Amino acid sequence: MAAEHGMLGFVPQPNLRDRLRDCAAVAERAARTLQWAKENNAPLLDFALDHLTLARCALYTALLQDPPADYATAQSETEQAVSGLRASGHQEFIARGLLTRAWLRHCLADAPGAHADLDEVERIAKRGNMRLFLADLHLTRARLFHDRDGLTQARKLIEECGYSRRLPELEDAEKALG
Repeated sequence: MAAEHGMLGFVPQPNLRDRLRDCAAVAERAARTLQWAKENNAPLLDFALDHLTLARCALYTALLQDPPADYATAQSETEQAVSGLRASGHQEFIARGLLTRAWLRHCLADAPGAHADLDEVERIAKRGNMRLFLADLHLTRARLFHDRDGLTQARKLIEECGYSRRLPELEDAEKALG
Protein backbone atom coordinates (compact mmCIF):
# COMPACT_ATOMS: atom_id res chain seq x y z
CA MET A 1 0.00 0.00 0.00
CA ALA A 2 1.12 3.52 -0.66
CA ALA A 3 2.50 5.28 2.36
CA GLU A 4 1.53 8.80 3.28
CA HIS A 5 3.84 11.28 1.55
CA GLY A 6 3.53 15.06 1.60
CA MET A 7 -0.07 16.15 1.15
CA LEU A 8 -1.39 12.81 -0.05
CA GLY A 9 -3.24 10.82 2.51
CA PHE A 10 -3.77 7.09 2.55
CA VAL A 11 -4.71 5.66 -0.86
CA PRO A 12 -6.31 2.18 -0.73
CA GLN A 13 -4.48 -0.33 -2.94
CA PRO A 14 -7.33 -0.97 -5.42
CA ASN A 15 -7.54 2.76 -6.07
CA LEU A 16 -3.77 3.11 -6.38
CA ARG A 17 -3.63 1.46 -9.81
CA ASP A 18 -6.55 3.61 -10.96
CA ARG A 19 -4.86 6.80 -9.72
CA LEU A 20 -1.59 5.89 -11.46
CA ARG A 21 -3.52 5.15 -14.65
CA ASP A 22 -5.32 8.51 -14.31
CA CYS A 23 -1.99 10.32 -13.94
CA ALA A 24 -0.63 8.61 -17.05
CA ALA A 25 -3.73 9.50 -19.07
CA VAL A 26 -3.67 13.15 -17.99
CA ALA A 27 0.07 13.37 -18.71
CA GLU A 28 -0.48 11.91 -22.17
CA ARG A 29 -3.17 14.50 -22.95
CA ALA A 30 -1.01 17.34 -21.60
CA ALA A 31 1.93 16.18 -23.75
CA ARG A 32 -0.33 16.18 -26.83
CA THR A 33 -1.64 19.63 -25.94
CA LEU A 34 1.92 20.89 -25.46
CA GLN A 35 2.85 19.56 -28.89
CA TRP A 36 -0.20 21.25 -30.39
CA ALA A 37 0.77 24.52 -28.67
CA LYS A 38 4.26 24.32 -30.19
CA GLU A 39 2.88 23.62 -33.66
CA ASN A 40 0.37 26.49 -33.45
CA ASN A 41 2.48 29.18 -31.81
CA ALA A 42 0.21 29.30 -28.77
CA PRO A 43 0.57 31.98 -26.07
CA LEU A 44 3.25 31.44 -23.42
CA LEU A 45 0.63 30.81 -20.74
CA ASP A 46 -0.61 27.73 -22.64
CA PHE A 47 2.89 26.20 -22.61
CA ALA A 48 3.37 26.97 -18.94
CA LEU A 49 0.03 25.44 -17.93
CA ASP A 50 0.80 22.27 -19.90
CA HIS A 51 4.13 22.03 -18.08
CA LEU A 52 2.33 22.57 -14.77
CA THR A 53 -0.04 19.71 -15.57
CA LEU A 54 2.91 17.48 -16.50
CA ALA A 55 4.70 18.52 -13.29
CA ARG A 56 1.73 17.61 -11.13
CA CYS A 57 1.25 14.28 -12.89
CA ALA A 58 4.93 13.43 -12.37
CA LEU A 59 4.77 14.50 -8.71
CA TYR A 60 1.60 12.51 -8.01
CA THR A 61 3.00 9.48 -9.80
CA ALA A 62 6.19 9.64 -7.75
CA LEU A 63 4.24 10.04 -4.51
CA LEU A 64 1.86 7.19 -5.25
CA GLN A 65 4.71 4.73 -5.51
CA ASP A 66 6.05 3.09 -2.37
CA PRO A 67 8.80 4.03 -1.89
CA PRO A 68 8.36 7.28 -3.81
CA ALA A 69 9.97 7.31 -7.23
CA ASP A 70 12.53 9.71 -8.61
CA TYR A 71 11.36 13.31 -8.75
CA ALA A 72 13.55 14.35 -11.73
CA THR A 73 10.66 14.70 -14.20
CA ALA A 74 8.57 16.57 -11.64
CA GLN A 75 11.50 18.94 -10.99
CA SER A 76 12.13 19.62 -14.67
CA GLU A 77 8.47 20.20 -15.49
CA THR A 78 7.90 22.32 -12.39
CA GLU A 79 10.80 24.62 -13.19
CA GLN A 80 9.60 25.01 -16.79
CA ALA A 81 6.10 25.74 -15.51
CA VAL A 82 7.11 28.33 -12.91
CA SER A 83 9.49 30.02 -15.34
CA GLY A 84 6.81 30.13 -18.05
CA LEU A 85 4.14 31.35 -15.65
CA ARG A 86 6.39 34.17 -14.47
CA ALA A 87 7.15 35.12 -18.07
CA SER A 88 3.43 35.11 -18.92
CA GLY A 89 2.76 37.64 -16.14
CA HIS A 90 -0.45 36.00 -14.88
CA GLN A 91 -0.14 36.28 -11.09
CA GLU A 92 -2.94 33.83 -10.30
CA PHE A 93 -1.21 31.14 -12.30
CA ILE A 94 2.19 31.89 -10.79
CA ALA A 95 0.65 31.11 -7.40
CA ARG A 96 -0.52 27.71 -8.70
CA GLY A 97 2.96 26.90 -9.92
CA LEU A 98 4.53 27.97 -6.63
CA LEU A 99 2.14 25.81 -4.60
CA THR A 100 3.16 22.82 -6.70
CA ARG A 101 6.85 23.65 -6.39
CA ALA A 102 6.51 24.06 -2.60
CA TRP A 103 5.04 20.58 -2.36
CA LEU A 104 7.83 19.18 -4.54
CA ARG A 105 10.52 20.97 -2.54
CA HIS A 106 9.03 19.56 0.65
CA CYS A 107 9.24 16.07 -0.83
CA LEU A 108 12.89 16.74 -1.66
CA ALA A 109 13.58 17.79 1.96
CA ASP A 110 14.09 21.43 0.94
CA ALA A 111 12.01 23.04 3.69
CA PRO A 112 13.54 26.52 3.20
CA GLY A 113 12.68 26.42 -0.51
CA ALA A 114 9.14 25.22 0.22
CA HIS A 115 8.66 28.00 2.78
CA ALA A 116 10.01 30.58 0.32
CA ASP A 117 7.53 29.47 -2.34
CA LEU A 118 4.65 29.56 0.14
CA ASP A 119 5.69 33.01 1.34
CA GLU A 120 5.64 34.25 -2.25
CA VAL A 121 2.18 32.76 -2.77
CA GLU A 122 1.05 34.62 0.33
CA ARG A 123 2.42 37.93 -1.00
CA ILE A 124 0.74 37.42 -4.38
CA ALA A 125 -2.57 36.38 -2.82
CA LYS A 126 -2.69 39.23 -0.33
CA ARG A 127 -1.67 41.83 -2.89
CA GLY A 128 -4.33 40.63 -5.33
CA ASN A 129 -7.02 39.93 -2.71
CA MET A 130 -7.05 36.30 -3.86
CA ARG A 131 -8.78 34.69 -0.89
CA LEU A 132 -9.11 31.25 -2.46
CA PHE A 133 -5.35 31.16 -2.98
CA LEU A 134 -4.90 32.17 0.65
CA ALA A 135 -7.10 29.21 1.61
CA ASP A 136 -5.00 26.92 -0.62
CA LEU A 137 -1.83 28.38 0.89
CA HIS A 138 -2.93 27.79 4.48
CA LEU A 139 -4.14 24.29 3.66
CA THR A 140 -0.84 23.48 1.97
CA ARG A 141 1.15 24.83 4.93
CA ALA A 142 -0.96 22.75 7.27
CA ARG A 143 -0.46 19.60 5.20
CA LEU A 144 3.26 20.01 4.61
CA PHE A 145 4.37 21.45 7.95
CA HIS A 146 1.64 20.27 10.37
CA ASP A 147 0.66 23.90 10.92
CA ARG A 148 -2.47 23.85 13.08
CA ASP A 149 -2.87 27.63 12.87
CA GLY A 150 -2.74 27.34 9.07
CA LEU A 151 -5.44 24.69 9.23
CA THR A 152 -7.65 27.00 11.30
CA GLN A 153 -7.10 29.86 8.86
CA ALA A 154 -7.81 27.54 5.93
CA ARG A 155 -11.13 26.44 7.46
CA LYS A 156 -12.13 30.03 8.12
CA LEU A 157 -11.41 31.12 4.53
CA ILE A 158 -12.96 28.00 3.00
CA GLU A 159 -16.18 28.58 4.95
CA GLU A 160 -16.27 32.36 4.35
CA CYS A 161 -15.70 31.95 0.61
CA GLY A 162 -17.93 28.92 0.13
CA TYR A 163 -14.90 27.06 -1.27
CA SER A 164 -16.60 23.70 -0.84
CA ARG A 165 -14.40 21.79 -3.29
CA ARG A 166 -11.61 22.03 -0.69
CA LEU A 167 -13.74 20.62 2.16
CA PRO A 168 -12.71 16.95 1.65
CA GLU A 169 -9.01 17.89 1.72
CA LEU A 170 -9.57 20.15 4.73
CA GLU A 171 -11.37 17.39 6.62
CA ASP A 172 -8.63 14.91 5.71
CA ALA A 173 -5.98 17.36 6.96
CA GLU A 174 -7.88 17.93 10.20
CA LYS A 175 -8.13 14.21 10.76
CA ALA A 176 -4.43 13.71 9.98
CA LEU A 177 -3.40 16.45 12.43
CA GLY A 178 -5.76 15.19 15.11
